[in-house]
Amino acid sequence: MILKIKLSVKDLFRFSMIHSYQGQSGIFTVFCILVGVMMVFRGIAQSSAYYGLMGVLIFVLFVLVTPLTLYMKAKKQAATNPMYKTETVYDMQEDGIHVTIDEQNGQIPWDQIIKIRYNRGMYILYTGKQSAFIFTDEALGSKKDEIMNYIYQHVPAGTKLPKDAKRA
Repeated sequence: MILKIKLSVKDLFRFSMIHSYQGQSGIFTVFCILVGVMMVFRGIAQSSAYYGLMGVLIFVLFVLVTPLTLYMKAKKQAATNPMYKTETVYDMQEDGIHVTIDEQNGQIPWDQIIKIRYNRGMYILYTGKQSAFIFTDEALGSKKDEIMNYIYQHVPAGTKLPKDAKRA
C-alpha cells in the first residue's frame, strides 16, 4: 500500500498548533488568556491603565504572537527543509513503513509507532515525544479508512490509538 504526501505550510502550521497547545502547555495558555481577559476587565472596573494594559499585552502575546511565531517557523521549515520540498513516499508493508524522500530511504518498524492521534484533518503517527509523521486527510483521500485500518492492524497492542479506531 503506497501513499504519497507533500506537506504544505498550512499542514505544518496545523501540526505545530496541535503539538504546541496539547497537554499542559495548552492548559497554561488557556489560563494565561483568562488571566489577561480578567486583568482587562479589572483595569476597566478600577480605571487602572496598568491592569488593562498588562491584560491586553498578555492576551495579544498568547492569542496573536504565539500562533504568528508558529506560522513563521512552519513557513521557514517548509522553505529550508528538503523533506518538505518534495513528495514523500510511504510504502506500508508487513515489516513497517518504508519511507522514500528523493533518493533517501528509511524504514519505520511498526513497533516504533507509540501513539496515533487524529486532530483537525490529520493523523499524527508519533515515533517519539518530538518526532512524528503526518498523514493528512487530503493525502489519504478516498482510501483513508483502508490505509488507517491497515496501520491499526500492524501497530503493537500497546500503541495508543484515536478514540474511534478499531483493531482487527
